[in-house]
Amino acid sequence: MRCTDCALMVLVWTRCIGIAYFEETIYRDPMSSVTFYCHPSQTSEQYMWKLVPPQKTETILFMNNANLTSDKYYFLESRYHSWDLGLKTVMKRHSGTYLCQEFANTGLVTLKNYTLVVNGPPELSPNIPWLNTVPVIEGNTAELRCDVTGSPPPSISWFAMEDGQIRSIHIEGHILQIRNITRACGTKYVCIAENRLSRKPLLNMTFDLDVQFPAQILLYDAKSPRRDVTSAILNRKLGMEVILRCDVMMYPEVTINWKIRNLKNSQLRKIASYIPGVGISEHDRRKTVYTFKFQVIPNKKVTIFDVIFRTDKEETFSEYVCETEGQQFPSTQKSIKIEKLP
Repeated sequence: MRCTDCALMVLVWTRCIGIAYFEETIYRDPMSSVTFYCHPSQTSEQYMWKLVPPQKTETILFMNNANLTSDKYYFLESRYHSWDLGLKTVMKRHSGTYLCQEFANTGLVTLKNYTLVVNGPPELSPNIPWLNTVPVIEGNTAELRCDVTGSPPPSISWFAMEDGQIRSIHIEGHILQIRNITRACGTKYVCIAENRLSRKPLLNMTFDLDVQFPAQILLYDAKSPRRDVTSAILNRKLGMEVILRCDVMMYPEVTINWKIRNLKNSQLRKIASYIPGVGISEHDRRKTVYTFKFQVIPNKKVTIFDVIFRTDKEETFSEYVCETEGQQFPSTQKSIKIEKLP
């Protein structure tokens, strides 16, 4: 036996009937040949070669000298009390476990157990997509798993994809861990698997890292030349146009509400909402006072929600509250007061 043939060999003595039971794993390249050796006892009247393919029903190839398979690549060699199964051209479909069995007084006995692994280029594990979206909360650890198999075992290298360009991050192995994730890490990562039988293009898996983070709100008057995002009070004359802009950076998108608090009685009422995938829902019946606009900037994870009005009515001098409303993170809000100049 050649040492390259055998990756695993187990020899078990079956004491009750005195038969040597033999297991072996054999690796072969496609288009090569292989022989499985077996020596049934001379007293046995019935014996067979059986194939058990991966995740498939077993098939009897030969029963005594009767050929029961339509696969032309199998053949029997019977000499010097041996009963060997030959495979003259190995193909991927020939992978599986080959059992040499005979019928003894105690029932069906397995004499030889060969597992044939047909070498080939790397493959994705069953039911694994090549493109994956991986959600992760900012500050946590992302674990990306390159679920590929192959014989010979493939080498796996990791790359980052930014602006359509791919660059090596000099990490190898099935698992890539990225600790303390930030939104700057929200890019695509690619693992590439390769062995000596690989064909181009090389097998790869792509991971789109979806970094989720809580809302950050900037609130300011977009009509003001200064656009002061730190001011909590704006002084405006009667009859001026105001564009209060709620600039929300957050992922995933959430509902954004505009609310008004009356400065005299502190009552708070909702006047409009921006709902992702739906648009603006207005709650205020006095549509002649306020109008609303929104803009989504996906690549920056920013949603802009404006409330536009003129300070020509007393009620417009109020406190305006921009509030996020989501499930992933707690609600966030920021407010600004519009006070009347004398």
